[in-house]
Amino acid sequence: MSTISAAGSPPEPAGTGGIGLDAKWTTPEPHPLSPWQRWCRFWFPKADPTTLAFIRISTGLLVLYIHLAYSVDLQAFFGEHGWYAARFIERERRESPMMAYPLADRWEDPPQGWAQLSDFPHRRAALMRYLRSLPQQPQQRERELAYLQRVAAFDSPADVLVALNYIQQIGTEKDLERYLAALLGQAVERGGETGGGEKSPSFSRPYEPPPLFATLRPDEKRQLAEEVRDFWKALQRVAWEDPKQERGYVLNHFAEVSPVGRRELVEFMRTLPTDPQQREELLEYLEYWNIDPRKAYSKGHSIFSMWFHVTDPWAMAAIHAGVLVVMAMFTIGLFTRVTAVLVWLATVSYIHRTQQVLFGMDTMMNILLFYLMIGNSGAALSIDRLIARYRAVRHSLRQSGTIDAATRTFLAYPPPSVNTGFALRLIQVHFCFIYMAAGLSKLKGGMWWNGLAFWEVLVNPEFTPMHYQWYESALRWLETFKPVYYVMIALGVWFTLFIEIAGPFLFWTRLRWLVIVLASLMHAVIAVIMGLNLFELLMIVMLLAFLPDRVIRDRFRGGRELPRLQLEFDPKQDGHGRAAAMAAAVDVDNQIRYVPTPQLINGLCVVSADGKRHCGEAAARHLAATLRLAPLLQVATLLPGLSRFWRRSFAPPPDRGQTHPLDPRRPAASGAVSPLPPAQSSRQAIN
Repeated sequence: MSTISAAGSPPEPAGTGGIGLDAKWTTPEPHPLSPWQRWCRFWFPKADPTTLAFIRISTGLLVLYIHLAYSVDLQAFFGEHGWYAARFIERERRESPMMAYPLADRWEDPPQGWAQLSDFPHRRAALMRYLRSLPQQPQQRERELAYLQRVAAFDSPADVLVALNYIQQIGTEKDLERYLAALLGQAVERGGETGGGEKSPSFSRPYEPPPLFATLRPDEKRQLAEEVRDFWKALQRVAWEDPKQERGYVLNHFAEVSPVGRRELVEFMRTLPTDPQQREELLEYLEYWNIDPRKAYSKGHSIFSMWFHVTDPWAMAAIHAGVLVVMAMFTIGLFTRVTAVLVWLATVSYIHRTQQVLFGMDTMMNILLFYLMIGNSGAALSIDRLIARYRAVRHSLRQSGTIDAATRTFLAYPPPSVNTGFALRLIQVHFCFIYMAAGLSKLKGGMWWNGLAFWEVLVNPEFTPMHYQWYESALRWLETFKPVYYVMIALGVWFTLFIEIAGPFLFWTRLRWLVIVLASLMHAVIAVIMGLNLFELLMIVMLLAFLPDRVIRDRFRGGRELPRLQLEFDPKQDGHGRAAAMAAAVDVDNQIRYVPTPQLINGLCVVSADGKRHCGEAAARHLAATLRLAPLLQVATLLPGLSRFWRRSFAPPPDRGQTHPLDPRRPAASGAVSPLPPAQSSRQAIN
């Protein structure tokens, strides 16, 4: 009697070593490959899906935990009146400016700029009072802004400061007349005294014009005097809350801003529209976004979030619960191709709603979920894999009454696929870019050159467990031994820079295992010392993509000590075929050999390794307790109705229309399965 069993599993299909190390250094190249072929082979290798499936499980558990934590403060994070209220994010996604620089500009071209106000709210409020007080008539506005135009044309920051301080010194209208008289070279009266050509230090020096104005021609001085008069009176017309202080804010801003920003702000004021509504919209946009909307390349962000449209607390709670269910389905691998996309969209919705809480953890989570959409991460270690096994066996039994060779290969190993290899390659390359960017950016900081960066991390109370006495005592003890202190901080810095800069290159060599271990150690230490647990766990999950194909898969396979079983079923009965397919689906380690046995009365029978025979519901219970998936099967059978369905599947009633073994007088229906030919053995095994 021939049977199929775990010991007779077919060899692993070819093409499963595309991502791993073993195939790379052991498989000879039969023919030299062209550069294009090497490029395609690098990006699109066939890979076993078990590694990607394990990444899916690890990522899914972390994503589920993160969003479970959101449940406690769902309204505070994403509600209508949360930390970043809905009205703010709504305005951001519709109005936020996007600036663009010319693509074909040259280095010698003047830098691009736009009108901007102070970042301090009280100073910005003073500037907005001044801007709103500007005349609507363009001619009058030109006269009042003529002095600022003159100042904005100065190249020297010192000249700008002197010219604006000149206005700041003018306190009253009498002071204005005295300053202008001194500017025009006229006699200046003060307290009944007069001063003309004589430059008395105690009398005329306070009103003396700056040297850059003293060299002007008489007609230019008269023009300058009119500009000073118009600008000063424009400042006096503003309804200040604190005139002296707020006027100083305005003048100081024009002095502190860059030359380009100064010219752009003056140009913004000159070109204000005359229509009151358009003018107010322009000023309001400048006040909120601190930029001239007319200089923006585009406005608004093309982002999506379901929380933009759902603000009712009960509706949000219901949707959040649904998202958690979908994340759980994705984690266990149920409808993975659909749930992978839904989980990524849901995660992006949470990120887009409140980007103020965006952290590196969210970025790594988004990267992993995006690449898990590309590869078929549900092809292994998933409910989808069990369903696929069931369907394959069911189809084979229907077609031929046996489990054919192709189905046996499918049951033995998850088939390698190109999209799995492509997804793993994308994770690998992206991880290398992350490491390289992190390492090179550290070289820009002086503390990473003198070694203090590592020590600053250790003593940062915001992240480290400094509140524990043992940790603080350890640092104080370490700091007392100067040689040990210097060796430790130097090794910490060198180790970090080595992993992050050399790692992206060593990952593709025989030293891959060493770099994976050292990188995992680095992330584990960061997680413990700095408390960035989820971020570092996601980084370690990304490192799993560098493991060879069969490493994770072989760890999930059972050994030779697993008990071997024999399943007897009647291939002519449809119920027996379904039950046999169910057993094959959950028999992930091929512990069962399938023996067709016609005319079974008490349902399917399982013969254990010790020769004991279990039939019907007893067979179902014995399989649930013996197969390698026994713990999961026993938990699953606790669900309402599932336990009864599993037991009844192994004791199905005879097919309708078939002759019952105990009642041979019952006629068979026209659609009944015909008996095996006499030449075939009644104990023929599936081969």
